[in-house]
Amino acid sequence: MNLRALVAPATLALALPLLGAGPPIPGLRASGTIVVQVSLQGQPLNIGGNVAVYHKGTAYRLDLLSLGFPGASGDLGALASTLLGPGGVTVVYDGATAGVTAWSSANRTYYVSSPPAAVITPAPGAVAVAPAGGDPLGALAGVAAAMRDVQSATIQLIGHGVVNGHPSTRLDVQMKRQLPGKAPESYHAQLALADDLGGFPVQLTLQSTPATPTAFGGTMKLDLTSVQADDPDDAMFRVPPGYTRVNSLSSVLGRTLSP
Repeated sequence: MNLRALVAPATLALALPLLGAGPPIPGLRASGTIVVQVSLQGQPLNIGGNVAVYHKGTAYRLDLLSLGFPGASGDLGALASTLLGPGGVTVVYDGATAGVTAWSSANRTYYVSSPPAAVITPAPGAVAVAPAGGDPLGALAGVAAAMRDVQSATIQLIGHGVVNGHPSTRLDVQMKRQLPGKAPESYHAQLALADDLGGFPVQLTLQSTPATPTAFGGTMKLDLTSVQADDPDDAMFRVPPGYTRVNSLSSVLGRTLSP
């Protein structure tokens, strides 16, 4: 369940409101928790942490501030803190390019997925802002680009209700895809999109079914319990100056991760 795997089903669901003429999601900042239940070579492992989220225009930033293994021994808790390092890890997703960038303040390195994101360079520049009226054709083109390797995908409205203090529309997303030369992958996501925040997700659950018994898969749940209107500075969505580019996310973390 790598970065791009997390982005693909969420992109499909988040594009749905853009097909209409509703207002864009406002700039904001949020905080909450993330819990991941993974299977590593058939063995279950729970990981939890605190997060901060920032949004402006087409850019989303997630800061993983802390990391732990709920219910585990103190030794595993100490290991979690060394994996994350001081300052945590930041991930930026640019909806205009489907680019994902991650960096670590601890070791001053950054990683960029392909295609490159428009927000990675330290040079000054504005974050793209979506048109106020929405662009249905542009939204469809964005969905098509994100779904290029997808064999099937469905979005279903599953109800309305209050989630984390916000009136929300709940969606169920299922997707199957196969990257060139890779085994087929299956994803199942459920999102709660806040009606009073322009459809911003205040809760996201994503299940990834491993392609093989030894592959990496599991369930992730993101809960944003505090959301406030804000206008984050453009620099928050760019890699800080002086960081070194690396070729993998594990290099950002400074550890070797299982595939």
